[in-house]
Amino acid sequence: MNDINDMNNINDNTNFDDIEELDSTWIQDFDNLDKEYKNYYTEDISFLRIHSIYINKENDIEKVREEKVFLKEPGILQKEELLGIIKHNSFSNGIKYNLLSILKFNINIEPEFLKNFLKSKDKNIGSSFLQSVKNIDTIRFEKTITLFHDINDLIIIYHQRINKQNSYLKNYTKKIVINSNTKKNKTKRI
Repeated sequence: MNDINDMNNINDNTNFDDIEELDSTWIQDFDNLDKEYKNYYTEDISFLRIHSIYINKENDIEKVREEKVFLKEPGILQKEELLGIIKHNSFSNGIKYNLLSILKFNINIEPEFLKNFLKSKDKNIGSSFLQSVKNIDTIRFEKTITLFHDINDLIIIYHQRINKQNSYLKNYTKKIVINSNTKKNKTKRI
């Protein structure tokens, strides 16, 4: 019971001006330090750079177009968005291009492995970041260190459409019709 009375006396005698004088600089120091490391935290990607590469009939790179696309859902490029991008970029300078390949570049390294990654002498250390997209479908990007958000990329490669009338790559398809000459016996039941 004495402890409760002592607590009441402390609360009654406490001057709130003394609380304001408490050293709170450690909070400010922590916030400042945290701001310095904010670029090294992993976060969902909110935008994506898309590079469209156009290859002409002679297999030379004709043009490279870059655009920045903001994702409707963080870290996810929906199938409909991808189809729209492909369709929108399939023409360049009045020339029709066909989709050849889609590549996804996503740096998904964890912050604790960053130092080893940067110091590594292995030439293939970053090869796992580049992946071929096999199907036109929703593409998911993993969380990335904030500092690397600008580097994540979708590369779409187009090849100039070859005019079939002048092409040596004509596709000839022979129509095959299969007829059955066997007669079927019909039996009538009475």
